[in-house]
Amino acid sequence: MDRTWEQVCRKLAEPFNDEDVFWRVDRAFGDWARVLCYLDARAVMDRLDAAVGPQNWQDEYYETASGKNVCKLSIRVGDDWVTKSDGAGNTNIEGDKGGLSDAFKRAGVKWGIGRHLYSLGDTTVNLSLNKPDCPKHYLVVASKRGEKTKYGAAPSIQKLQKHLYPRERRLERIREVLRKESVDKGDISLVLEAATAIYDGGKLVKDGLKELDPNTLSDERLKILSQRMSKWNRDGVFSQKIQSYVSDTKRGE
Repeated sequence: MDRTWEQVCRKLAEPFNDEDVFWRVDRAFGDWARVLCYLDARAVMDRLDAAVGPQNWQDEYYETASGKNVCKLSIRVGDDWVTKSDGAGNTNIEGDKGGLSDAFKRAGVKWGIGRHLYSLGDTTVNLSLNKPDCPKHYLVVASKRGEKTKYGAAPSIQKLQKHLYPRERRLERIREVLRKESVDKGDISLVLEAATAIYDGGKLVKDGLKELDPNTLSDERLKILSQRMSKWNRDGVFSQKIQSYVSDTKRGE
């Protein structure tokens, strides 16, 4: 793995997806709660492995006089090792193990790993006695002695911080155009098909993708689709383009 320090730091700082993070209750207020987003240590390890390879990073620990666990997280690029450190106290739940894990994750933040989660700000969720039908990483559990456990579903960080996720921005741009053009649900497939068709010199040379789910597109094709639909909307030719495609494919016959 031959990368420069700039490339490594960029890879380490990439935002995490929804399935990589977890949420916990910071404070509950009856039927709602303030929640915090966090990573587990394995996600940080996986990011380090992906950025530099497992042989090019190492973690060491020592305890301060006050009982604080400090992690020294070192990364090698080429022949150079660089170390960044941070620490944490023992946790109420896992004691020493929790303290070491927190120190490791905090040292990772020094390298940019998961740092974007700190800019989420105050995030709240509604609580109820009914457990929501959602993936584990969205589930929020609020339990308090003497009270029934309540549950909530956390938001998507990819939507909360969509400026960090090119794919989410492009998907949202497509949804926005569909809203602005008041496209009926039953016509969405046709619109996406028309927007993925290939024209040369004003002539249709290849039909668009039928029954398309934009989530399945590659990054480059999704970029082209969102840009094309946005341009049609911006230029005021959206309906015209769809009608032309219908005519070119002889849908009305």
